[in-house]
Amino acid sequence: MAPNYNFQEIWNSKNSDIPNIKEIKTKAEKYRKKQILKDIGLIALLLSTLAIIIAIWVFIKISYFSTQFGIMLVLIGITMYSFLVYQNINILKKINTSTTNHEYLATIRKVEQQQIYMQTKGLSTYYLLLSFGFAFYFYEFALKMSWLGVLLTYGLTFLWCAVSWFFIRPRQIKKQKEKISTVISSLEKLEKSFEE
Repeated sequence: MAPNYNFQEIWNSKNSDIPNIKEIKTKAEKYRKKQILKDIGLIALLLSTLAIIIAIWVFIKISYFSTQFGIMLVLIGITMYSFLVYQNINILKKINTSTTNHEYLATIRKVEQQQIYMQTKGLSTYYLLLSFGFAFYFYEFALKMSWLGVLLTYGLTFLWCAVSWFFIRPRQIKKQKEKISTVISSLEKLEKSFEE
């Protein structure tokens, strides 16, 4: 069973080298709220993109199955990633600041594990589905283009995918890791100071 600490009692009995509990909890709560807002914004963006792609599918005459297949792959990728982000929001919403430090830390670690899953398997699957989706989607239009147009269309699309995968994605992962690691290390210091 997780220990239940009386923070005020410990604070009064210990010396001043104990980390500021309110400051740590405030920092953790600030991180939680910011992450929820970011995730809600991301879901709104993904759903808007989903609506635009569905509108393109409905209103533009598509002759080839490959084009429809490409759209389906993109829709599956966006829907899957939206679901992963939604799961992250659910975990963040369940964090209760009035719980014990141990339970709070365990929930934050669960958020960290969810983020790691999203950043590895989730994003990999998302990028693969988008890449193949775009490749199939552009096929019908590529047949009507010159070779230069085809090279530019596919080249620029996959260049953007490569830039996103090799430069943007690692930076985002690093930033998210730093933020959650700061919160976790603060909570771990707090936990260790109570165990002394």
